[in-house]
Amino acid sequence: MVTIICGNKKFDDVEICCFDKDGTVLTLNMYKPVMKKRAELLLEKYGLKQANYKELLALMGLNPETHEIDHKGPIHIERVEIIRRTREYLRTFSINSSIEDIAELFDEVDHLIDFTEYVEAFEGASTLLDSLRSKNIKLMLSTHDSSEPAAQQLASAGLFDYFDLVLGLDIDSPYQAKPAPDMLQYGCKVLDVDISKSIVVGDDDRDLLMGRNAGALACIGVLSGIAETKDLEHADVIVDSIADIKIK
Repeated sequence: MVTIICGNKKFDDVEICCFDKDGTVLTLNMYKPVMKKRAELLLEKYGLKQANYKELLALMGLNPETHEIDHKGPIHIERVEIIRRTREYLRTFSINSSIEDIAELFDEVDHLIDFTEYVEAFEGASTLLDSLRSKNIKLMLSTHDSSEPAAQQLASAGLFDYFDLVLGLDIDSPYQAKPAPDMLQYGCKVLDVDISKSIVVGDDDRDLLMGRNAGALACIGVLSGIAETKDLEHADVIVDSIADIKIK
């Protein structure tokens, strides 16, 4: 029997841990070059004016003046929704691009960016994942990013091989976005584990509400992303980062 310990809270008989990616396992630093490159390619492909560049940066989630991540912007919105919003933006210029065309451009950016240069795991991530694997705990990751870039980023951070399952949100995914329970339910079914023995770890209340809606054993909020304590209302316990999660 494996026990997860967070501060003065203990959760017994854990069989699976489900982690969010951005702000939980990986920092957000990698998104700055990705968002800039998306805006650049959109400008080039659709013949937009240089004046539209700032609008595209804001649409992707960067502050158009500082080129830093706008934490009040769409940084945590699912990738497919950003693609849809990009299509609507292009339509204001009478450009009728398809969802598939824009998704292909986003995929091109993922292949152009050398993630090894930008991807960074939070301190303690590999130690925790290694400890959980040594106790035969199943590990899954659920993210609103698409599956392929999520896998690329985890691999660049040296973490991909820890996970039994990586679930991204693709255009044709058979599950709904968080906070719907779908991703956790799907993962537990694929890995053949009892969902009532699952722990969900995330930096966004939607991660935690997914766990609540699915009937998880516990939901652990982390403050390593953009949320503050008051934002994680569905957490059973809140810690600074995954480095504060211990196992017994």
